[in-house]
Amino acid sequence: MSSVMLGTIDKDSTIEPFRLTSQFFPSKVGGKPAWLDLKHIPEASELICSKCNVPVVFLCQLYAPIDEPDRHGACFHRTLYVFFCNECKDNRTFLVFRSQLCIKNDYYSDDPAEPGDLDITPDMWGIKLCKICGCKSIIEYEYLYCSSHHQNIDLNRELKDKFVVILPEYIIDEESDDCSVESSLNSEDDESDNSENCEIAHIPKGSLQDMDGLDEALLEMAYGGDKDDEYFEKFKKSISSVPGQIIRYDRLGAPLWICTKRIPELNDIPSCQFCGKQRSFEFQIMPQILYYLKLPEFSSNDSSFNFGILAVYTCPESCETGDKYNKEFLWEQSPL
Repeated sequence: MSSVMLGTIDKDSTIEPFRLTSQFFPSKVGGKPAWLDLKHIPEASELICSKCNVPVVFLCQLYAPIDEPDRHGACFHRTLYVFFCNECKDNRTFLVFRSQLCIKNDYYSDDPAEPGDLDITPDMWGIKLCKICGCKSIIEYEYLYCSSHHQNIDLNRELKDKFVVILPEYIIDEESDDCSVESSLNSEDDESDNSENCEIAHIPKGSLQDMDGLDEALLEMAYGGDKDDEYFEKFKKSISSVPGQIIRYDRLGAPLWICTKRIPELNDIPSCQFCGKQRSFEFQIMPQILYYLKLPEFSSNDSSFNFGILAVYTCPESCETGDKYNKEFLWEQSPL
């Protein structure tokens, strides 16, 4: 079985600002998007929730190039961006965009960037970004904002405290999940815990990364903690070696579902709107990420941003459609 790549966060590490810029191709949570294609950024109208008309919030981006001969270098650089609506509490909106570039492109040198290099920004190509969220601004708001919503937030201190616009920013570190339990329920179960032979980092007590606290939080999110749910038991075993993982990357593999409810059928995952191929799983966002986001808690669980997992499905061919960010698909396995 091929190794699953895990994304983790070291919340105590210091982020060098250069690592967050586009020419360093970051994988990160929060902050403002580090756009890959700097001239063809999604329009402001593409980043509005279709239900509440409020701009969506940038959740994370993952640098995921594809080095396969039949791609002919078209995915030498490739990044996936995930956004969510923090205002809709029921059937929340998620958006996923894919951008990719050849090694020869209009923006980046063939040679790796150095920390002292001049930042490469959309402004060099006449693209102005919203000063609040970092998405594309529009002339209607003097190229300072993407929407009246963010203009009002910038000019009204009370609104700044009321609306979530920018999440705390963290670099995503990568490691291989060589100790993980096989996630397929069709595989032969090993009664022994495979993680016993793995070195487990010290986890501070009292945090979500503490295994006891993590189990409790996940049990609560997994439909009230149904301890007889075989998917949930497999989930706990699979994350035991790296309990703080926030990303599981397994392109063309399968998600690690947290419970038996809301697992999609094949026809629930739409085909690529450009080439018609059935989208395939690429990566999932884990509920552990909620620990880092510092979103406000509400009295009702229905109002809080909780989820089981967020599974991202992309075109298996990563097809090219010209100079644009392509929309992909996200399936939310809800805790309710």
